[in-house]
Amino acid sequence: MTIARLVRDGRARTRSDVADQLSMRPTSVSDLVGELVDKTILHEAVIKLKGRGRPAVALHFNARRFCAVLISVIDRKLVARAVDMDYGVLLERSVEPPHDAGNAEMASCFQDLITGIAGALPAGVELGVVVLSLSGLLDVPRRMWCFSSRWPNLQNLQIADALAHLPWEIVLIRNLDAELSGIRLKERLDESENTLLLHWGYGIGAAFCSGGSVINRDRGRFCEIGHWGLGDAKGRPCTCGNTDCLETVAALWALRPALKADYPDLPLDEHGLAAEIRHLDLQDHALFRAGLTQLLRLTANLCRLLFPDRIILTGPFVQNPEIFREFVDAIGVSPLIKSVDRIRVTVGEIDRGREALGALNAPFDDLLRNFLAGNRD
Repeated sequence: MTIARLVRDGRARTRSDVADQLSMRPTSVSDLVGELVDKTILHEAVIKLKGRGRPAVALHFNARRFCAVLISVIDRKLVARAVDMDYGVLLERSVEPPHDAGNAEMASCFQDLITGIAGALPAGVELGVVVLSLSGLLDVPRRMWCFSSRWPNLQNLQIADALAHLPWEIVLIRNLDAELSGIRLKERLDESENTLLLHWGYGIGAAFCSGGSVINRDRGRFCEIGHWGLGDAKGRPCTCGNTDCLETVAALWALRPALKADYPDLPLDEHGLAAEIRHLDLQDHALFRAGLTQLLRLTANLCRLLFPDRIILTGPFVQNPEIFREFVDAIGVSPLIKSVDRIRVTVGEIDRGREALGALNAPFDDLLRNFLAGNRD
């Protein structure tokens, strides 16, 4: 497993590199590499050298030995991708469950997406694991999707039972936890820093990383800020069943009617809106201003609760430079210890690759480890 990871990460290109990295004898390395080649985890190719001398043999990681099916939530769609171990997308399918879909309908969507992808994989690619990166609240240990504001009738869907007939391991992770995990891996975040990821889009949520670990990643529930109560007794119904949640004044699903009325040609999916909102002046839009004000207040309070060193803002709205500036200004006056707290605020591009990296990194490692252990028995 260690050798496969070295080659996959580009830290070893030959058997000699492996021996140097692991301080192993060449004969031991040769035996282990030979086993990985036999199992088609690694490939070998001869490199022709200039002049005389023995040709070198290069090692290549077979990223398509296994793949994963990754199902993500994008707006109100379930999007399934077959992803190889280099995080390349082999194929993609999607479905948009109706707004009133319940547990049975959602379970059927998962089954159809997974089996459809599995049946269309390129020759030689084996499906090894299914990962569901889901919005809302999860119970990861029990593999249960408890709630999502996108489909209010979904309640405590037992993924383990719904997909029990499928032969692959099923892994659950909250989508914001996956995204923050991917950022941590890709950017090699300083483990001494606390990082808050705040997403403002169709829904509103957050994830938090401290000491190099994403908090409550293994449980699937943390910082569901979109459903914090405003306490203003306006009676605005929320998709969660309560009233006067933050999402009722600030989430894309709540702002859509007003935005559509004032900007008829504006795309109102997250990706489309992100491209267009950079050029819009929303500062004087009354309903949008009300939502932004509440979200800024909540973000400042989060700073007083979590004391982040860095805040990463994601979603379509913060792609607008003026809106981003308001976040920077609000956060700049929020620290309690102004001489010490220096919170860095950045905008994260909408990048599905980070979610894939955070969701699949550990399952891919487990898949390879279990495969190699099983083949040795």
